[in-house]
Amino acid sequence: MSKTVYGVTAAAVLASVSGANAALVYGGGTETGSRFNPGAGAITYMNCFTAIGAGQNQLQVESAIVGIRRIATSNVRVDVGLNIYAAEMTYDSVTQTFGRGANYLIYSTASIGSNSGGSITQLVNTGAVSGVTLNLETTSNAGLGGWWIGVEFTGVNAGNTANGWRVVNAPTTGASINAFGVFNYLDSAAFQAFFAFGTPPGSSPSRMMTEVNGTLVPTPGAAALLGLGGLVAGRRRRR
Repeated sequence: MSKTVYGVTAAAVLASVSGANAALVYGGGTETGSRFNPGAGAITYMNCFTAIGAGQNQLQVESAIVGIRRIATSNVRVDVGLNIYAAEMTYDSVTQTFGRGANYLIYSTASIGSNSGGSITQLVNTGAVSGVTLNLETTSNAGLGGWWIGVEFTGVNAGNTANGWRVVNAPTTGASINAFGVFNYLDSAAFQAFFAFGTPPGSSPSRMMTEVNGTLVPTPGAAALLGLGGLVAGRRRRR
């Protein structure tokens, strides 16, 4: 990732907190001049896809970093709380719509740090994550497994747009649709995908700054099939 904060890159931080077998499965992309805050009570979700091999239909999330753009006024930043989520992605092949499945809170803080200083893109690091294994969405894009990373601003300043999830261009590791989902936008109590910036929608960068380290694994059933040469598993995937 091109952005460095306090002399540490996001990729370097991820490497320091992840297990020996974990790898960068999604991330990169250059920053734009935009940020996004959907308002208090809403969660923004970035769609993340990574290349998968035979039987790899789960992801063990090891760590994640999100980039929060913080705009200072008179050398003061507005403090805010933050929740980070990892969620399963669903896909309805009939309506060709994406949804949100199981949702896991992987990081929470009431404050993202000092409220003094100039404007920055602050890297918020979950640290090591354990016990979160996501079933990947493998139907919509052949050879790719998809999931969501979510960000929710919390506290009294949750809706203050001086803080927003940094918008970036296409990732250098993994892939994504140039759009994002939101849960409970304008108190809808629903998950909606996709939103995008620009006219027409998607004509402007609409991805959010995140990097995820994890380990791709088969489900227990797929592992057993692979032990028999993977033939049955291969047929099942083509249905």
